[in-house]
Amino acid sequence: MGFGRTRKRLEECLSDKQMRKVETAFTRNRKLGARHIIIMVISRIYLSLQLCLDNYFDGLGMPPVSKQAFSKARMRLNPEYVRGFFDDTAEIAASDETLDSYKGMRLIVFDGSDIALENTRELRENFGVSGPGKGVATALSSIAYGPLDHVIYDCRIDKYKKNERDLAKLHIEKLCELGLCGSLILTDRGYPSIEFIAYLLKEGFHFVMRVKAKWNLEADSIKTQGIISLTYHGVTFPVRVIKILLPTGEVETLLTSLDEQTLPHHEAGELYFNRWSVETSFDLIKNKLQLENFSGKTEVSVKQDFYATMYLANMVAFVAGEADDQICISDKPKRLKHRRQASRNRTIHKLRKDFLCLVMEPNPLMRDAMLDRIVRSVAQRPVSIVPDRSPPRKSPRKKPFYMARKSVV
Repeated sequence: MGFGRTRKRLEECLSDKQMRKVETAFTRNRKLGARHIIIMVISRIYLSLQLCLDNYFDGLGMPPVSKQAFSKARMRLNPEYVRGFFDDTAEIAASDETLDSYKGMRLIVFDGSDIALENTRELRENFGVSGPGKGVATALSSIAYGPLDHVIYDCRIDKYKKNERDLAKLHIEKLCELGLCGSLILTDRGYPSIEFIAYLLKEGFHFVMRVKAKWNLEADSIKTQGIISLTYHGVTFPVRVIKILLPTGEVETLLTSLDEQTLPHHEAGELYFNRWSVETSFDLIKNKLQLENFSGKTEVSVKQDFYATMYLANMVAFVAGEADDQICISDKPKRLKHRRQASRNRTIHKLRKDFLCLVMEPNPLMRDAMLDRIVRSVAQRPVSIVPDRSPPRKSPRKKPFYMARKSVV
């Protein structure tokens, strides 16, 4: 499930030059060494920092260190090295040919979300600001998310004013590195542009995009479905337009590179509806895994926490996916009104409870046995999937976590 790769990366961290922000970092044999720093970061610190440090070093039978010493030491840890733990999980998922797909194409959603930061001068300068007074530190995050397998294949954190299409191109580059060229990309109305569509086609990707009214007058004039021609840098290419009638009576306009045989008109609405599961993913990332509950006030700590949260989100997806398989087998002979799946809350709780033991266990057989126990425990308490839910969107950003008000329970 990825813990073997995590353990290997931890064992080899001192020999990896990318781990250090400066060449002389972590070269002396100190109590607060690189491995301890990395383990604390990737396990995510949600409670009071000093309490987390006390609990961690108490478990190792070592005297604790101060939060000031930890905060100083983590500044020498390159956030891109933390990202490596996330990248390992994405590579594992990308190479798994048993994961669900749509007619042989990996289904991937691009979407972005604002990230509320501690309102420090450093973070305002490095990420930008938002809010009514344009003075609150905020970053922009973007993910490439698999709605059928719940895996995040790429993640980005950047300046608040960054164009989402620029981040989407970075997602495309990463998907190509992962061997997922040819995937089917779903996007919302903020992404379509002639230049971006041309880029997707050039890189060998398929797409289904929702577009605003008046984005293209020829597309607006189509009643049910049809073909329009778009031109970019002298190259003309056809794009199919599909009109979908929503339950509210509104008409949705979709653009796609797929023909009628691959994507029949009657399947288009259901296929595009998969895009909305990215909202559930952001709910898990921001609320259940508490992305915005940052453990530091610097650009380095924010990026470390961001990548660590995305890593944990994928580990949750792996464990929940295994539990879902067991639930499916168990429920097959039953006559249930709704299909059931693993509770993500329970998965997170069980995984976090044993995370340090899993990371620090050197024996792969023991590690697998621990994971099997977690999966079985999660599978024992499934939750029903109620269809046609339409949760309301949240009000504008409001930071729920504050550095001076960390939980102590």
